[in-house]
Amino acid sequence: YIPNPSIAPIPLLLAVAEELGLKLEADESQFQLVKHINRRLLDLSKEGKTVVCCVDEAQAAPLESLEALRLLSNLETEKHKLIHVVLFGQPELDRNLSDPSVRQLQQRIAFHYHLPSLHWDEFEHYLSHRLKIAGHHGMPLFSQGAARRLFKYSTGVPRLVKIMANKSLLAAFGEGKPLVKP
Repeated sequence: YIPNPSIAPIPLLLAVAEELGLKLEADESQFQLVKHINRRLLDLSKEGKTVVCCVDEAQAAPLESLEALRLLSNLETEKHKLIHVVLFGQPELDRNLSDPSVRQLQQRIAFHYHLPSLHWDEFEHYLSHRLKIAGHHGMPLFSQGAARRLFKYSTGVPRLVKIMANKSLLAAFGEGKPLVKP
């Protein structure tokens, strides 16, 4: 799991190596890093393990780092890939992947999904679910009017719903109010 890929290729490969349990030096060349990672992936494959590298906030990765991830995706045996790379990112990731310098990476993408904005019923469920995960099991924290405004101004985008709901709850708490109102 790579939570912050906004780093150069060598540190990114070092992070992957660390996640795989390798202790490598920062002065290794990119070639040597990929070689060590390949050896470790072969060992894990022999153990019957599948390796998935999840990169969060991938839109922040420099194009050179995306290319380094492509090199990792090339690692394979005669029968299967040694590592599967999953990129999670904001819409800016699509723009980055359309850059000609990472064309080969884009060609390797087997599955692409764009999470659409939530509809009202999905929004209500999402808001309720987020509150339950946070430990809330009491009375509603958002009035119907506040929920409708939150839905309108977030346009149903889950990330914006979460941010705006959090700020609304903090504002209500600061005012000593048990309910968020419009």
